[in-house]
Amino acid sequence: MRSGKLKSLTSQVLFKMLKEGNELAYQVLFDRLWERMYMLAFGMLQDREVAKDVIQEVWIDLWERKHKIENRNIEAFLLQATRFQVYKLLRDSKTVKLSQEILDGLQLPGSNDVMSDIIAKESRSKIDNVVENLPPKCYQVFVLSRYRGLGNSEISQLLNISKRTVETHVSNALSKIKKELAITLIIVGHMFF
Repeated sequence: MRSGKLKSLTSQVLFKMLKEGNELAYQVLFDRLWERMYMLAFGMLQDREVAKDVIQEVWIDLWERKHKIENRNIEAFLLQATRFQVYKLLRDSKTVKLSQEILDGLQLPGSNDVMSDIIAKESRSKIDNVVENLPPKCYQVFVLSRYRGLGNSEISQLLNISKRTVETHVSNALSKIKKELAITLIIVGHMFF
């Protein structure tokens, strides 16, 4: 079947054909959905090249796992896969930056370099752990707010939630981080005093 005839088929039929190894069906799906996926990734990342890389990863993963994917709505699946890939990228690349920003704000009177290094290492580990274990929606909002620097209104529009809900998620995440840091400082402080 030529790609011209394939273009008239539904995405679900194309996906079924793709699962059978049809490369033309894969190409037609790609042409049909690439732009929507790219706009989603770019909206979250604000970086054209990184957004393109994210989309490429999603399409490669789709081809490699085509036999394992059971989904009735391939378009929704690919958009969700794009979001997941963006969050994964942000988590992996920005957690260290966030940890350092928080740690840079910690000033301990009379602390020495050894104590500061221990506190920094332990605190960074705690922050990473807290962020990775936030509930999914809270994690999404926090990543967009603190890692991407989006404003509450932008996040509200992007995720289709109220501005107040965005504020609540960010506040909850920061509270959990501060609580873990306080516990870490107490524990480490007792080791030195």
